[in-house]
Amino acid sequence: MLALLLILQAATGDIVVTGKRLAEAHAACVKGECTPLRDAQATIALAESRFREGAYRDAKRLLAAAVTRNRDKAGTDPKPVAALYEAYATVALHDGDTQTYRSAVARQVRTLRDNLPASDPTVVSAATALGDMWLKLGNYRQADLVYRSVEQDALATGQDQPAMLAGMKRVWLASTMQRTSAALSKLRELEARPLARQQGFGTALRVLRLRMRARDASDEEMQELAGLVGQGQGTDPILIWAPPYEQDAAAAASDARALARRFGEEDPLRIRSSDVGAIQWADIGFWIRPEGRTAEVEVLRSSPKNPWATSLLKQISGRRYSSQQPSSSDQVQGVYKIQRFTLRSEYVVPSGSLISRRVLIGGYEILDLTAGAQAADAAASY
Repeated sequence: MLALLLILQAATGDIVVTGKRLAEAHAACVKGECTPLRDAQATIALAESRFREGAYRDAKRLLAAAVTRNRDKAGTDPKPVAALYEAYATVALHDGDTQTYRSAVARQVRTLRDNLPASDPTVVSAATALGDMWLKLGNYRQADLVYRSVEQDALATGQDQPAMLAGMKRVWLASTMQRTSAALSKLRELEARPLARQQGFGTALRVLRLRMRARDASDEEMQELAGLVGQGQGTDPILIWAPPYEQDAAAAASDARALARRFGEEDPLRIRSSDVGAIQWADIGFWIRPEGRTAEVEVLRSSPKNPWATSLLKQISGRRYSSQQPSSSDQVQGVYKIQRFTLRSEYVVPSGSLISRRVLIGGYEILDLTAGAQAADAAASY
């Protein structure tokens, strides 16, 4: 959400401040005294503040109301309206509200596609959002179908950039699913396209190939890869390898339920009406040193009673990022990051009940809270 706020501010040069003035600005928008752009700026900033405090439901309500106020302005102000949908989707995902998440992402994409030229960079970057949505929800097959459709449609209409983006998504997805041969074959196809000779896409393809190699690399090879990827990458390091997260009890229970469904067996861990998963989150801060290793990993703050946060420290400590050459003396420490981890959950209706409840399903939703975070690192699910 912070990335969205920065983009909206850059569009006009306006700065939305937090605190009392922010609340006043938002109140004016609620009264209908704001343009869609100003409403999006004020609401996303206020929702960001609520989200950081762990008040996910409050943030979601703020964004839902702003969407209602502005959705009929999509024809004249598509980018602010789409930004509201995207922020709404992000908070809904962390809240475990997958139905709202799916709907908001679909409306975000539709708003941009229906009201902007196909060549607009915003439309290009959103082309694969539906596939990303299915990927976050664990439906790899549907994600691949979306990426494939986007790529084919883009190639048919001469839109090289969205076709390349969708193709790269397909490569990484195939690699994640251990379809190494298919991933490498597709990668070679992308590298042969004329667009691959442009610096930005050429670098992205090189990063993709090196990230695939990193999975089986030794520590010495990892150090070499980190240096290769870091060349010409700017100031924000790129994650090229990370150890797996420890599986928690909720994840084990979800796997057991899925296995039972696959074989038509009775649910061994039936969800009861008394089972309620509270929102649990933690903010982890860490340095990414110039050589690509992490350091000083610590829990900065968290919701009450969540000892699981300490298990994240080992995972982050084992990450490897691209190496960077400090551009000034004040960058010798590297780059500092703060990431919000939320235990994944979803709303379900337990047997014998008519009321949906949030239950933990295992894994984490991750959001980069660091100002200026790259969009590629802004949100992820594990």
